[in-house]
Amino acid sequence: MIKPIHKLTTCTALIVVSAISFSDVFAETEKKSTTPVVSAAPINNSVDNRRKALLEKNKKVIVEARDALSGTEEALMALDKNDSKTALATLQDVLKKLDTLLSKNPASAIITADFEADIIDFTGDSKTLEQTVKQADELLDEGKLQDARAILAELASEMRITTVDIPLGTYPAAIKQAISLVEAGKTDEAAQSLDAVLNTLVEVTEIIPLPVLRAEVLLSEASELEHKTDLSKETSRAEVLKYLEAAKDNLKVAELLGYGTQEDYQPIYTIIADIKDVIHTEKSAATWAKLKQEVVNLKNKITQTKK
Repeated sequence: MIKPIHKLTTCTALIVVSAISFSDVFAETEKKSTTPVVSAAPINNSVDNRRKALLEKNKKVIVEARDALSGTEEALMALDKNDSKTALATLQDVLKKLDTLLSKNPASAIITADFEADIIDFTGDSKTLEQTVKQADELLDEGKLQDARAILAELASEMRITTVDIPLGTYPAAIKQAISLVEAGKTDEAAQSLDAVLNTLVEVTEIIPLPVLRAEVLLSEASELEHKTDLSKETSRAEVLKYLEAAKDNLKVAELLGYGTQEDYQPIYTIIADIKDVIHTEKSAATWAKLKQEVVNLKNKITQTKK
């Protein structure tokens, strides 16, 4: 029911692991869902698109920035061990890398130094989720807080994308100050200075609900099925309805998991019901367009960004 967290970090590990992790996450829809079985192909296509977007984001992680960040952390650890010689050499190397960044990016206020993607996924359908929530509620009513906590901790289905940026306006100056303090033998003050500069890093986490992403893909596939020339209208309608039902169930999962409120989803449920009456009619195209826009609006509203 719950898939473990997959952590994807910068460097080549992201490129290799992401191809496996994202595909595994989305393919589980076909294997574990009790809603009408639909092909995992369109969902996997979405995975490919998401992976490309993440890899493009990963390209923004500049080697010098990543090394400057890790170097700062290494210098701080060296100071904690009273190894001022190593700390000084490391900080001087960090400053060179920052100078390189400044010369290459004079107009940039921040530079991406680290990137990470975590995925946790509840892959049951809405009925399974309702039963799980009910079980947690019963445990809470019985005062079994820790048992309920173990269940509630698994109730998430999301991709967390975290980016760490270095503020170029202040970071280099802070490193210079730390170097001066080390050279003056003020290692405690230098350590405090480095600890403070690490707290100036800009960390942003984007939380993307996976069920809504799945629903968006399934609805797109459903709209295309209506116009399949190699299918009869009866078969086409049956396939469209199957995909609509699967998309609706994914949206229900997202709603039950607390990604937005019932009011946020109700317009989409209403349009899905309307589409069933306009398949293969002149009203179809406009209804599909309205539905897709509502899903985009929902996704934009419930995708969280935390700093």
